[in-house]
Formats: sequence, structure tokens, C-alpha cells
Amino acid sequence: MRVAIVYNEPKPSTPQEHWLARSSSEGTVVAETFTDASEYGVLQETQLIEGFLRDGGYDTMLCAADDPSGLVEFLVRERPDLIFNCCETFRGHAAFEMNVAAIFELLGVPFTGSSALTLGMALNKSVAKALFVSHGVPTPPWAVISPHGSSEGAGRLRFPVIVKPLSEDASIGIDTHSIVEGQASLIERVRFVWDEFRQPSLAEEFIDGRELNVAVLAVAPERFMTLPISEVLFSGFPDRKYHILTYEAKWMVGSPYYTSTVPRCPAELSPDLAEQIRSVALNAAAAVQLRDYGRIDFRVRTSDSAVFVLEANPNPDITFDSGFVRAAQASGRTHAGVIREIVERAKERALFDQNRQR
Repeated sequence: MRVAIVYNEPKPSTPQEHWLARSSSEGTVVAETFTDASEYGVLQETQLIEGFLRDGGYDTMLCAADDPSGLVEFLVRERPDLIFNCCETFRGHAAFEMNVAAIFELLGVPFTGSSALTLGMALNKSVAKALFVSHGVPTPPWAVISPHGSSEGAGRLRFPVIVKPLSEDASIGIDTHSIVEGQASLIERVRFVWDEFRQPSLAEEFIDGRELNVAVLAVAPERFMTLPISEVLFSGFPDRKYHILTYEAKWMVGSPYYTSTVPRCPAELSPDLAEQIRSVALNAAAAVQLRDYGRIDFRVRTSDSAVFVLEANPNPDITFDSGFVRAAQASGRTHAGVIREIVERAKERALFDQNRQR
């Protein structure tokens, strides 16, 4: 089987160019020695996938998607049986991630992970949350705000509120100052997001509690299973800071936020709560029509153990230290094994879809 691994070329930035350098962050990022794992993670992921598939007997090829015509020419020339889609952005724009998947769909080449439609829906946080609500999936109250529009929608939100770019992923635009406690700081942060990312903000009630996530893996074309539930522990998190998984905590290797957010899988949960979270995760995956694999991010409120879905993540990070792979390994799978499993599920789904269309 010939598998093309298609990925986006990362666009590194210097510390001074990074949005964190202009945020109200403590300045971790402006150190000359900072390491931003989000810049090279896709390359590491691609190399791992190629090695695992090659060792498993697949015929692999690589393609960096940085030009639409070049990508089309590559696929027409090479005619792969399947694409392993590792594109998270296109020319540095997360909003174009779905366009790359749309090219695969137009050419009729099967590919791993979610459809172009799902990638677009999941990236727009307001659309995803509206889908959650329509499917009965609990999610924190939210409003979409821009500095040039009305902020009336925020009037029904209870502070503290977390402010995020509406259409970014990987915690881009989120640091410890994303949590605001009043109207003036809310508008200030919304303006910062607009200036840095040229998009509105999603303002969401902050849920004080545990940070959990559930990796989901397809076992059939239209059926998921949940892998062991993971938790992010905030032991040693800087004093007087809200416990949130910031960009620095996720990607800035060596920062105090990175070193003080420790994953634990499986999470220590009561059987009833674990079963509730697994059920909600499957409903959230169905709401945004995830395919093959994904991750659902949760908060469990301290005061009453109420469960809230924050986001559904199609095509999540699958590098060696990622939450998805950690959960797969906790289920007894190997890293190589789960990568090959994703390929096999995508192949089965493509065949299922072909038969259904006849």
C-alpha cells in the first residue's frame, strides 16, 4: 500500500516576533534560548509516522504542502492509495487547514482523519460549541466579541472569563492573561486578540476545576471507542495564576508553565464520573463528525463535579509525548501500532464509503 504523508512546512519565529512577546506574559518567550515545540512538532510527527509505516511494510512518500498546484501535481503523479494528513496549517494560516483536505476530497484520494467540513467546524470555536449545544453536549456559556462590534453577548457571562482567538488551535493566543475578571480587561484582551490575529474572540466562562481529555479512536467506519482518560495536573503552577493549559504550558519547553503541567493517564476518577466523561466524549465526537481519531478536552467543575466540553480536536498531535499517544499506550497499544491502526481504519472507512455510494 502506497501512503503519502502530506504535511505543512513550519514557519519559525524569533522570540521578538512571537505574539507572546507582545502579550502581558511574564516574558518567558523573549529569552534568546526559548524553544517553541509547536514550530517543529509537525516535522517530528512526520518523521515518526514515516518510520512506523515503513517498518510496517507500507510504501511511503513525503510531500510538504506549501503550494496548491504543486500538491495537486504530486498527488496526480504519484497516485498514492492513501494520504496520511499531517497538515495543521497552510502557509502559516490555520484557517486554510480545511482547504488542503478539500483538495484530497476533490481528487478522490482517501486520507486519514477528519473531513474538510469537520476541520472547518472544529476550528471555529463558536460553530463547534453551537453543535455541542444542539447535540446536548454540555459546554461553558460563551459569546463572540470583536473590538468593532457589540459586546452585548458578554453581558450574560459570569466572570472570570477566558478569552481565546475564535479560529486558532494548539492554544495559540492563550496565556495566563487570557483570563479576565471584569469588563475593562475583557475589552482590552479582545483588542489584543484582534491586533495579533485579525479575528474576533471567543469569550467563555472559566470553569474552575480539573483539566481532562479523552482520546477517541475509530473501531469501525462509524463507531469510536474511548482510550483511557488523561488529566493535566497543575502541581507547582505559579502562584496566583488560574490553572489553564496555556500556549507556554503546551509548547514552551523549559518554561515554568511547561514544567509545572504534568500529565497523568489514566486519570484518577470515580467509575460513575469516568463513565459520564466517556459518554459525553463520544457525543462530542459525533457532534462535529470526527473521523478515525481525535481528542475531546474537558473541564470538571470543582464545586459540583459538573462536566463541560471545551473543544473537540480533529487530527490531534500524535508525536511521542502527545496526550493521544499517551492514552493509546495506556490502553496497551504501541506508538507504532496506533499509527498503523489509524491508517487501517481510514482505509476501511474509504471502502465503506465507496460501497455505500454505489
